[in-house]
Order: sequence, then structure tokens, then C-alpha cells
Amino acid sequence: MAKAKVYGFSPWVDQVDAINQIMKATGERNESALLRKLVDEALDARRGKSLLAPLTEEADDAEVRLETIESLLMRLVRQADVSYRIDDICLALLQDVFAEAYATHRLVWESLVLPQLRDAGIDVNELERRFALQEAEAKNYAYRLAAQLMESQEPSK
Repeated sequence: MAKAKVYGFSPWVDQVDAINQIMKATGERNESALLRKLVDEALDARRGKSLLAPLTEEADDAEVRLETIESLLMRLVRQADVSYRIDDICLALLQDVFAEAYATHRLVWESLVLPQLRDAGIDVNELERRFALQEAEAKNYAYRLAAQLMESQEPSK
């Protein structure tokens, strides 16, 4: 508390500094007149605040909670929308990768493997069976790898 000034109460040091600044800014010379004005402003602000306040504090808290929940839900909806768009793009890219991989596999099979197998006298049904077998092995590998990746991503129990 500041002991240098007494206004009928003992003000804090920062209050004395603030009063001096206000007096300088407004040109007021009488401290008691300024303090009366400041007290009037504070009381008017308090009255205005109490008129705008709801009848119970619980209603105010509930309203703030509802606004907070609404804000959080809207943020979640926006994030989900962005996530959905990202997933959509990832799916399209993954489909392109699979199409390219299949086309490359087919091209290599038809241009490099088939001619050698035909020269060896293997019939068309056996060629198709071998291609399907290679395709099945590739799928099994991919599914096994995906399962391992999913297991490594799951939190340990």
C-alpha cells in the first residue's frame, strides 16, 4: 500500500500512479473530485453489468459451455471434411499406382515372359494359370505387409 497518499483509504502504489496519470491526462487538479468521478464510473459499470447478466450464474455458465461445445464441434466437422478430402485424394493416387503397377506387370509378362514360355511349348491355359499364380502371390504379399503395418500402428494393450 502507498502511505504517501490517503483518500479516506490507503491506495496501492499502482493506484496512486494511475490516479496521477489520469490527473495529468485530464488536467484535473483536485484528487478528491477525480476519485468521485472514478467511483461513479465504476458503480455505473457495475450496474450496467448486473443488468445485462442473467438471473443465475448457472445459466451463464451453461450458455458458455454450449457455445464452447458448439465451437469444438464445428472445428471437428471442418477437420473431418479436410480429412475426407485428403483421403479421397490418397485413394485416387493409390488407384493410379495400382493401375500403373498392373500395367507394368502385364507389359513385362507379355513382352518378356510369354515369348520364352511359348517357345518352351507351354499352352495358353498354363500361361494364364502362371500369370494368375504370380498375381495371387503379389496380393498375398501386399495383404501380409498391410496387416503387419496395421499391427505396428495399433497401441499395445
